[in-house]
Amino acid sequence: MTNSNFSKLFGELDIHIKDEFHHEQFPEILILSNKKNTNGQPVGFEDAGRYWHSDMSYATIPPMASILYAVDIPDSGGDTYFCNMEKAYDDLDLTQKEFLKTLKAIHSYEASFQGITSANKNRGTLTFEQKKLLNEVVHPVIRTHNQTKKKSIYINPGFTKEIENKSKSQSKEILSKIFNHCLNQKYIFKFKWEKNDIVIWDNSSVLHHASEYDKSQIRHMLRTTVRGSKPYFED
Repeated sequence: MTNSNFSKLFGELDIHIKDEFHHEQFPEILILSNKKNTNGQPVGFEDAGRYWHSDMSYATIPPMASILYAVDIPDSGGDTYFCNMEKAYDDLDLTQKEFLKTLKAIHSYEASFQGITSANKNRGTLTFEQKKLLNEVVHPVIRTHNQTKKKSIYINPGFTKEIENKSKSQSKEILSKIFNHCLNQKYIFKFKWEKNDIVIWDNSSVLHHASEYDKSQIRHMLRTTVRGSKPYFED
């Protein structure tokens, strides 16, 4: 995936807010890497994804899919964990489903910089121009898949700031209970990368995060995201 043509076969591509880590020729490609240039500056987003999240859920129209290509990988670590949020929803009892479908959640990229979400430990600074492009968005806690019509839980520790119209304490309690349910080992799959692997996943029904690795080794990945549709709930 040295260019974005393969990814465009799946649809229109999003462009990430962190433009300093865009591929020079293809801005649709976000570089995730711990490599440094000749001036010692990072060539990519070094610590992206070290927390559970759904890519760009803070967008009004979040991406349908993410496509990740492994250029260089460390000898160990740097694996990607995936969490099945459809199965987590299916396993809720009827009372829980009825409660959660009444809720909406606020998603925010900037909340991670304020230490509100689990992503804050991995945040770099944003420029003034980048901040101007960001707004908080509200999505249903339970969303209906645009194609399969299956339902899944659509919140994540990385970008979900709070539950709309709830106090901070109520919101924290609700989110904590949902995350404790979802992040059970029975819903989680670990993918161990090999060089030149390409993995595609559905952001509407899957969370993911990358594991730690030896930073003396190179982990260099190229990511694109395919434009999706506005999350909705269909009873």
